[in-house]
Amino acid sequence: MHNQTETWAVAFADAFKAAAEAAGCKVAVTDANATASNQVSQIEDLVTQGIDVLVVLPADYTALGSALKTAYDAGVKIVDADSKVVEADQSMVSCFVTADCYKGGYAIGEYLADKLEQNAVIGALNYKQLSVIADRFTGLADALNAKGRTDVTIVEKDCTDLSAIASYTEDLLTANPTISAFVCLNDNTALSCYGAAKQLGYPDVMVFGFDGSTAGKQSISAGEMTGSMVYSPIDMANASFTAAYGIWKGDAVEKETSVNMWMINTENISQYDLTNWS
Repeated sequence: MHNQTETWAVAFADAFKAAAEAAGCKVAVTDANATASNQVSQIEDLVTQGIDVLVVLPADYTALGSALKTAYDAGVKIVDADSKVVEADQSMVSCFVTADCYKGGYAIGEYLADKLEQNAVIGALNYKQLSVIADRFTGLADALNAKGRTDVTIVEKDCTDLSAIASYTEDLLTANPTISAFVCLNDNTALSCYGAAKQLGYPDVMVFGFDGSTAGKQSISAGEMTGSMVYSPIDMANASFTAAYGIWKGDAVEKETSVNMWMINTENISQYDLTNWS
């Protein structure tokens, strides 16, 4: 795992372990603490322990080539979930399990294109270390351009310290006091962003996250966050286990598996369960 601190990652690990247990499989879960060098060492250790299949959620999609080669050369099958490794390393991967995060960001961009006033400013809280997150913000910008909203300005922070979201939010609002919407890398970030914005006197700013977490949905229901693109850790974990188990059994497994994303917002929140992950 890339980490085991974010609630999305914890939900993924729990769902994966449950699926494996139901099938009678053993699972070892590691926590790279969002550090590529940790993950490289962990992969090498797992290979030494004699694993059959490696399911990896990259901590840094650009930095795992040597570790994946170690696994590949040892005959370990590799499932790459969440964020795709760089193209040079993809030939070693048996299956990719991803969501179209570009499309998810694009959907938020289309939504905002119809809602924002002329010459609006969007604050973007990105995390470029993960391609699956960076793609969301590329989609956001492309959708605004495609809808003719070239008047909209996006100001961005690369959130290298995920414990400093309130500070990043304050920095953006101080430098750009007319921000009318924030798009955040996930729901935890969006919750922190909304809290900071409200404290700074911006209770009506629109705030979007990604995940569809219980806390995110509850915030939307309470009239705080505006929306969240569902990026289900349950669906991702189940699809990843299905691929890994199929590969281990020798079944034909598709090279690419895509998990659906959709938007929950203030207009449809009443349709959703607020107590469980979507």
